[in-house]
Amino acid sequence: MQIRYEITPSDHLEMLKAKFGVSVRLTSFLLEIAGTCLGIFSYYFFGGGWFIVIVVFATFALIQLFLPHIIHRKIYHQNPSLFDMRTVTFSDEGLRSERASSTVEAKWSNFARFKETKNLFLTYQSKDVVGIVPKRAFPNPEAVVQFRNLLASKLPSK
Repeated sequence: MQIRYEITPSDHLEMLKAKFGVSVRLTSFLLEIAGTCLGIFSYYFFGGGWFIVIVVFATFALIQLFLPHIIHRKIYHQNPSLFDMRTVTFSDEGLRSERASSTVEAKWSNFARFKETKNLFLTYQSKDVVGIVPKRAFPNPEAVVQFRNLLASKLPSK
């Protein structure tokens, strides 16, 4: 099976949101809101020194909300060649990705797992190395199912 695609900004942002996970960010965000409320409560009852606690927790809460967007802007716009047009060939042995600047071959044994989102398949070589395969690159829904089955037969999902 062979497909041709480029990784768009929305693909990259969707991958980051899936990678960082809503539940982890939500838990952190809720803890930071609780810390901000504690700081406000303490400031009200105990005075001035607690203002710094309020500022610190509020800042962390805002960073958690915008973290995927911050990382996306930094990576996507500073490394445009990573997202160029590519032709990827999938087989029972692994994959081969060809771009104008490079060719990469990897066996399925080099991948730890895969994850499926609404618009993407994500292949993880490690926690930080994620391959993006947009579903829009497949010619029809049957090819998406075929690729999903290939991944499921070669990699654990999560």
